[in-house]
Amino acid sequence: MRGNAGVIWMSIVALFLGVLAVTQIKAQDVYTRSLELETPSSLTTLIANLAERNNALRDEIFDMKLRTEAARDDAANGRGTLTEAQRQLAQLRVFAARTSVKGQGISVRIDGAFDDKALSDLVNEMRNAGAEAISLNTVRVGPRSYFGITTDKSLTVDGSAIRGPWTVSAVGAPEVMYVAMTRTGGIIGQFELIYRGTRFNVSRESALDLPSLANPPRG
Repeated sequence: MRGNAGVIWMSIVALFLGVLAVTQIKAQDVYTRSLELETPSSLTTLIANLAERNNALRDEIFDMKLRTEAARDDAANGRGTLTEAQRQLAQLRVFAARTSVKGQGISVRIDGAFDDKALSDLVNEMRNAGAEAISLNTVRVGPRSYFGITTDKSLTVDGSAIRGPWTVSAVGAPEVMYVAMTRTGGIIGQFELIYRGTRFNVSRESALDLPSLANPPRG
């Protein structure tokens, strides 16, 4: 039993380190592009929101470091029950997109012009708001996923082209994420300033079913 727990705890440490390696504070391109469209009053709101997001990301990185150290210590000293280790490993596998996920959440439907930088900003904002799992249409987005855009304006996730209209779905607390997406000065408002001909619709979802990552990275 202890041997099995040790293996699981070591797996948790490995996943923690992998997640920590790709967790970083990123300047959101959408806010840079929308600054020239802002009024003085909306700039005040925007600056406050950016400060709040940066603080949240710093807290997330600090918490991840603490959890990594705790998991490493538990693995080294043989502490922790098998059940708890399995629970944490399952949670991390969800975050790493290595397993499919069902649950409540939100979806953002995008009908019109959009690009890969904006998609990256939207995904990061959903994660900041507590999203446990994210997908673009039927393609799962992992913590190491990269985005692009083709000559015909299709978006790509890890090299897979996806034509619009697009739906970005996120499993998590619906109300929390809905407020984060739609609040004054929030990311959807910024998108509406930049992409004036594009329709954005944010909706709460009671039953989302997200697939696992098609080709999860090794290590």
